[in-house]
Amino acid sequence: MKTAVAKLKMDRHASSSIRAGAAATLAWIVAGCGSGESTVSNDQACADLAQAQCSRRQACTATGTTDNGALLAPDGVYVLTTYGDMATCVSRVKVACLDNVTAPDVGTSPAQLEKCAAEYATWSCVDLFDNNANPPADCAPPGKRPNGVACAFAGQCATRFCSNVKYATCGTCADPPVDGTPCELSGCAPGQECRTESTGDMLCRDRLEVGAITCTTDIPCQAFASCVGASATSPAKIGVCTPTSITGGTVCGASNPACENSVGLVCQGPVGGKTCQPIAYVPAGGACGTLLDGSRAECIDSDCFTATGPAAATDLGTCVAQTADGAPCDTQLGPLCLAPARCVYTGTGTSGTCIVPVASMCN
Repeated sequence: MKTAVAKLKMDRHASSSIRAGAAATLAWIVAGCGSGESTVSNDQACADLAQAQCSRRQACTATGTTDNGALLAPDGVYVLTTYGDMATCVSRVKVACLDNVTAPDVGTSPAQLEKCAAEYATWSCVDLFDNNANPPADCAPPGKRPNGVACAFAGQCATRFCSNVKYATCGTCADPPVDGTPCELSGCAPGQECRTESTGDMLCRDRLEVGAITCTTDIPCQAFASCVGASATSPAKIGVCTPTSITGGTVCGASNPACENSVGLVCQGPVGGKTCQPIAYVPAGGACGTLLDGSRAECIDSDCFTATGPAAATDLGTCVAQTADGAPCDTQLGPLCLAPARCVYTGTGTSGTCIVPVASMCN
């Protein structure tokens, strides 16, 4: 059942994966800043880092334009779909930062958090959305815990990877996964994507750079690129990693570049005449997925579900609001949690409780 959930979620955001692993992203980037001296408080440093992170993600996903040049999502698709608005983004990232900065063995200090915040604008959008690949040096020093020791956050680990924390408050420090490692219960390394492949297996896959000629529907391209020439019906067919289009009205489909979902565009229209068209964004309770008129709608601060599970791109579903910290959640039927909370499983199924992890849970 978990595999089916992940497959549908991946299908909805195949070109950008901007919401996949949001909680893991927060834990990774704010956990590892190294020691230093500063008169800035934890609270101020985390507020500055949160503003820098949300602003950068806003800028990276607000570049889509209509055919007359108007911005599709001035506040950024990432902020809009993940948090609803900038204020909520900053607030929730700050929560994650404060939990991390006080965790043992991360060596985090306000001074280093301030350095990381100042360097955020230099981080390329591609790397930022490739699961935090190639971060600025001040944002990713190692933790102190060796492999095999319990962890709540990646930044506590010498390897900067805390395994098996997708649906749990605690994991174990381990080596980062290599290409082909299962990711049903654990995250992937920077530069990788957790994909449900044509075989049904959920695996970490290295994302290929633009120009790579070995991509397929199972082997992904880097963010803001897609595999032109690949075939969902022939998974072994290779294509070329090609930049996605960020301009409305651009011809798409077949041998043409795909449209960039993470800036609010989707490829629509008749066969042989498809163009990049704007995605509609709707609040909780609204219809989402592929609407009856063939247009696409995605959810604001909520997630698209059908009666049986998360909606694929071709499904018609309903936006289900993300639930509050401490409330019940279900990764199959909804609701999901607002990052940095995780849906911590309480049994063998897909239901659990939204919990914001803190290091004391793993001591």
